[in-house]
Order: sequence, then C-alpha cells, then structure tokens
Amino acid sequence: MAEFIHGNQSIHYELAGVREFRLRTPVLLLHGNGEDMHIFDNMIAPLLGAKGFVLMDSRMQGESFSLDGGGEISYSAMADDAAALMDELGINEYDIVGYSDGGIIALLMAMKSFKVRRFFTIGANTDPSGLTAKAVRANHKGDERTAALLSMMLNEPHITSHQLAGIIAEATIILGKKDTVIDRKHSERIADAIPHGTHVLIEGAGHDVPVTHPGVLSDLVRTLL
Repeated sequence: MAEFIHGNQSIHYELAGVREFRLRTPVLLLHGNGEDMHIFDNMIAPLLGAKGFVLMDSRMQGESFSLDGGGEISYSAMADDAAALMDELGINEYDIVGYSDGGIIALLMAMKSFKVRRFFTIGANTDPSGLTAKAVRANHKGDERTAALLSMMLNEPHITSHQLAGIIAEATIILGKKDTVIDRKHSERIADAIPHGTHVLIEGAGHDVPVTHPGVLSDLVRTLL
C-alpha cells in the first residue's frame, strides 16, 4: 500500500489489476462511511486481469490519517483528496465506483471534473432528506472521529438537481431493492436529474451491496466499462 500526502492528510491507496493506466481507463473505488478499501475485495477479484483499479481509504478512515490531528471531515474535502490523488498518479481519465458515502464523493467529482468518464453510485444520496427515517434514528456509538463522520452523514451533502444536470459523465445509480438507508424515490430522482443517468435496482439487496452482491457489481462493471 502506498501513501499520498494531501495538505495535512496522509491518504493510503493501492493499485490493483492492469497497470497500464494510461492505456486503459482505470476505476477509482470509493468506500462508505467509516469503512476502508477492502469493502470491494470480492467485487474486483474477478476483474483484476481486465481492469486497473485505484483503491483508497478516504481521509481519517481505514489507514488514512491526519498528520497533525486536525483536518476537515466533509464530502467536499474527500472529493478533493481523491481528485488530487488521481492527478498525482497522472491519470487523466477514469471511471468511479462509489459506495454510500463514496457515491456522494463520486457525484461531487463528476460535477467538478471532466476527467470522470463514467461512474456508478451505490446507495448514495444528494442531501440528508434522502436518508430514511430508520437511518436517521440509527444509534451510532464511538470516538470523536466516528461522531464527526455521523454528523457529516446527517448534515451533508447539499447537491441540487441543477448541479446534477451539469454532469456530462455517464452515470449508473444503483440501489438495493431492500435498502433501508436510502429512500428509493430519492435515488431515482438522482438518475433522472443526470442527463446520461440510469437507475438500477438490485433484487434482494439491502444497503451493503458490495458485501452481499459483489458478483452483480462485477457484472455491471464488466458490461458497462
């Protein structure tokens, strides 16, 4: 695993699969709240011989950490970290698979950069109203960092339909049919607002699609990328 310094953050990342990133568009994988890159292990395993992947732990999660004990925890800051990493690697065009919080980061990156060719979000929302009442009521216990991540989830993001309409990348908005975290109509509205957006429901899946249905995600990536 490698380390990338962005501001006061140490961002840990890993390259997997095909290494000729300048010849084949790689896939950036972005995990969810409080997780790490290994959430995607079973999804990428069947694709390692065909695709190149950049996996990273978002700031202050997994093996990424603050160099001075401080730093902002926000979706915008995490999107800036990810974009800076791809620039550092010299990757001028890439696809993204973002799960939960990672899907929000993918949306922000697609809004800001033409380097994003195609992206997939899994169980993502564009504002806190997209969370179900059950998700809001969920009891989260933990340290200061965990509390900050929870606060971010409950108060961010604030992405408008107008901003989504400006995305030129192709988008596949994925939701588990039994997801109890993200409201289905909210997820569908995200896809409708993106000019080249498609909504996909995963039968039998809840929120944790990369864990329970990694083969479905692999098939989507293989088919669409």
